[in-house]
Amino acid sequence: MNSLEDIEKELNIQYPVLYKKLFADGLLDSGPTGINWYKDSFPKLKQNPPLLLFAEDIEIWNPIEYKAGILEILDPEVYDLAQRFQFVPFAKNGAGDLYVFQFDLQDGNDIPITFFPHDDCEVEVVAKNLQDFIFRQLVEATREIDDCSLVFEEEEVEIKANFQQQLRTHRPYLSERQIEILEEIYTRDLNVYTYTLPSGRIEKAEGLTTYEEVDNLLQREIDFKYLNAKFDYTV
Repeated sequence: MNSLEDIEKELNIQYPVLYKKLFADGLLDSGPTGINWYKDSFPKLKQNPPLLLFAEDIEIWNPIEYKAGILEILDPEVYDLAQRFQFVPFAKNGAGDLYVFQFDLQDGNDIPITFFPHDDCEVEVVAKNLQDFIFRQLVEATREIDDCSLVFEEEEVEIKANFQQQLRTHRPYLSERQIEILEEIYTRDLNVYTYTLPSGRIEKAEGLTTYEEVDNLLQREIDFKYLNAKFDYTV
């Protein structure tokens, strides 16, 4: 069986220390996949949530099982990557967009995380390292809980319990400051609010935070030179 070290050698990289620890601790394993995942695996996983189980829309890859998907980004027939970029995928969302380590922006131990759409040439840097990315995902998951179809009281209790369980398993991988912020957010009641889309359309949402609050919080807590920077990966 291939190992994490084998993938590192093949790609000529060194994964972040935190990523290796998450792998060794079993946090990158979401159980057997397939149509019965929600019925068979999810009830067990929610008791000890793996990485970002209750995030908005993200599937963390087990690097051994998804090695082919990781290497696919190097295929010029799939992605027209300019030579100066070095992306290594580690997760995707429901639309098939990727989250990648961007090694060409590495600064010491910090390897930025970048959002890589599957149908667009423009990518966006979302965090300076894996720890800040985890924190960002946990915070963003609190801003829109249920598309504003009002959550019943018992559902709110379960939502908060899921968040707390997730925080329990994620504590070793976050800073004390990040933990304090999340703990405070999780004490709040769900609140209905409005926000404005780039098109000008006004939407309603229900969450423990708002889009505006989360944007301001992230700018304050995880800001760095390339945060939210966008660029074309083909040139």
